[in-house]
Amino acid sequence: MAVDVVYGHPAVQPQKAFQDAPDLPPDVVARPTPASATPSSQSADDESLLRPFFWETIRLCELYSVVHVVLLPPSQLATRCACQVQTAVSGKKDRQERQNPSSHLLHALHKAGCASIKFATTAISVFTCILPSADGYIGRSDFLRLRLQDFPFHIQHIHDLLQPLQRYSAIAVDADASLPSLIKHAAGIVQWADIDNSVSIAGLQERILYLTQELKCRLDAAPWLSPEPIARKRVALVRGRPNLTAGGPVYRAAEALGLDLVIISEEGHWLQPETEENKKHREAFISTDMTEDECVANRFVAAVKSYPLPIDGVFTLSDNFFVAVAKAAQALGLPTSPVLSYETSVDKYRSRLLQDEPGKTARVKSVDELNQLLQKPDQFSPSFPLIVKPTKGWSSECVSKVRKMEDLAIAVEKATARHGSAAVIEPFFDGPEMDVNFVLLDGEILFCEIADEPPCQADASSASVHDTFSPEALTMPSALPTHEQDIVRSTLRDILVNIGFRTGIFHVEARMVNSSYEYRDVGGGVIDLVPKKTLPLGEPTCRLIEINARPPGFRVTVPSKQTYGVDYFAAHMLAAVGDGSRLRMIAQPFQHAFPGWSAGWQYWSRLVYVPVPADGTVRLSEGLSPCEELKRRRPDLAEHMVMAMDYFGEGDEVSMYTDGARNYAANILVQSRRSRREAIEMGNEVLRSYRICVEA
Repeated sequence: MAVDVVYGHPAVQPQKAFQDAPDLPPDVVARPTPASATPSSQSADDESLLRPFFWETIRLCELYSVVHVVLLPPSQLATRCACQVQTAVSGKKDRQERQNPSSHLLHALHKAGCASIKFATTAISVFTCILPSADGYIGRSDFLRLRLQDFPFHIQHIHDLLQPLQRYSAIAVDADASLPSLIKHAAGIVQWADIDNSVSIAGLQERILYLTQELKCRLDAAPWLSPEPIARKRVALVRGRPNLTAGGPVYRAAEALGLDLVIISEEGHWLQPETEENKKHREAFISTDMTEDECVANRFVAAVKSYPLPIDGVFTLSDNFFVAVAKAAQALGLPTSPVLSYETSVDKYRSRLLQDEPGKTARVKSVDELNQLLQKPDQFSPSFPLIVKPTKGWSSECVSKVRKMEDLAIAVEKATARHGSAAVIEPFFDGPEMDVNFVLLDGEILFCEIADEPPCQADASSASVHDTFSPEALTMPSALPTHEQDIVRSTLRDILVNIGFRTGIFHVEARMVNSSYEYRDVGGGVIDLVPKKTLPLGEPTCRLIEINARPPGFRVTVPSKQTYGVDYFAAHMLAAVGDGSRLRMIAQPFQHAFPGWSAGWQYWSRLVYVPVPADGTVRLSEGLSPCEELKRRRPDLAEHMVMAMDYFGEGDEVSMYTDGARNYAANILVQSRRSRREAIEMGNEVLRSYRICVEA
């Protein structure tokens, strides 16, 4: 295609927009209508709605073709414009013109399922039909919405025309195909924002060329259809999500996948009542005693067996139920990783031993036991700084960095008080920290994302035992050099497989020791990963921090989906029911290419963690949430904000910390298609500009 992409923006040669494109050959038909025709209504049956329009068919990639339809305003000028477009597009003045009132076009759209479609009478309207190239079965009904999220051109409406698991019959997209027939066979139709009718022919060509290239980046190598029929399955979620904000992406993904969702959770959960709203999110609710005792797995088994319909898989997103759910799945003969794998991953001491250095790691149940251990240097010889954390824990709660011996007992006492578990004492690994997310199928990496976590309070060389490891931001994709990212992927994948994890979604935290990159102030208040001025003496090594056998939390899974186009919640459920075929289908990232960077993402993104500023009661200004207030006050920032989520509302009681971990008032995802630096700068400005009133 005659387009050069530089940081996501095309340098277009307008005169070649519809020509000289051997990889995307167009078939354009211009269809001007009488200049005297003017619309009197938007009815599909109104034959007076005669507007000049043209359309083109494009073989987008191996999997898809698209049909772009451009509807011009009903005026004499627009009719002449259509003839000019025909000549510019086809290069043939003598091409046969087949008259077709645009009311017939609307009728075809309505018949295809676009009942709500409307076109402006004084602007240029553009819509695109998406046509898969082969027959198949719908793997995910909202596929188009997922792949077109945050499209750089404003989308007025996406018409989803297919149901989950439905069979789709393809049509030959060639010169003989009529437009009504193509519309009838569309799997989805996108109506773009109207274009001002003052746009030049070259400008219109440029826009459609860029739109086509962007569609190719999003749809290429991303299958929508399965060649084989997909059996409808039922999956049980153990421990329903605490609210619709956290649970919505899970419930919507299940519906789009054609999975019937059953919730197993405690009495009184918000999804338990049989309301019409709750029925939209789950098929049924099974009330179960969720007490974390030795019999909880048996109760999960009993809950599944009590349901009158077959359940094909069971999963959880709650760390404290991983082992119990694995035991239940094993007892029921449902897909699962080995119980021992989960037992290793949830035990911070056992997982630390996967990369242990003798004498550097210990586990103690009390300060007295610590003092006894310190009397045995042949068994434990601590070197500072150290990390002390609960054997069982999450969210950086009660995790301490210890720089001197006199603080060690303080850290152990804090860690052992959390969950009544022992404390793990381990080395502090100095180097860039990463969040690494895997989608595995039989040990094969289907997708791997590496995100950079900038230094937090406890990373400072002067940090005390009271400073926190709570994250402050996350930057995607990673800036680490390619060879170091390869080390990260291979090291962590091998650890997962060696302990028995072969299929599923895994959120792993790690650090790169002896990295050739470091965090440094690069000017303008931007702290980012850049090459070291002096290369380290040792070889780069990836050191594991912890394994979470689940997707990352809601606040990270949603930004990853928007950045890469891969939905971890959907993948987690497909793994739970043993649907490896669709797991492979949905693990395909975007195909945008940025100079000097590997493909797979549509923009640089920065996830900002906004901490609660004080203990007290939240008070809202003029009834607006802080994120909405920020967008109104700073539209320059709003255009970069692709996700903004407040966690508290009017009258909520908030505190700055829970067991030493920061609490957050909001998470905001910002993006830049220009540079990683701009994404970080936007994130910093969002953090500075966010306002929340907490009344002491």
